[in-house]
Amino acid sequence: MESTNIRVKLNSVEQVRQFVETMRKYDGDVDVYSTNRNYLVDGKSILGVFSLGLDQELTVKFYNGATESFINTLQPFMLAA
Repeated sequence: MESTNIRVKLNSVEQVRQFVETMRKYDGDVDVYSTNRNYLVDGKSILGVFSLGLDQELTVKFYNGATESFINTLQPFMLAA
């Protein structure tokens, strides 16, 4: 099973809402974690993502891999590589 990781930063309540809506379109399991807190949540759970805190650098893990077109939909949330 191929996995894909990206780094994101969510700076507002509206960005968290949009991010979770986008994650719910992903056909597979996705987790989000903050290395600062060593805490992992379901990327499709708005309460889970909020619990990580705003303005934290987060890592998103797609367990079934992610297509390039899906990754492109995440550009507004992504940190520069």
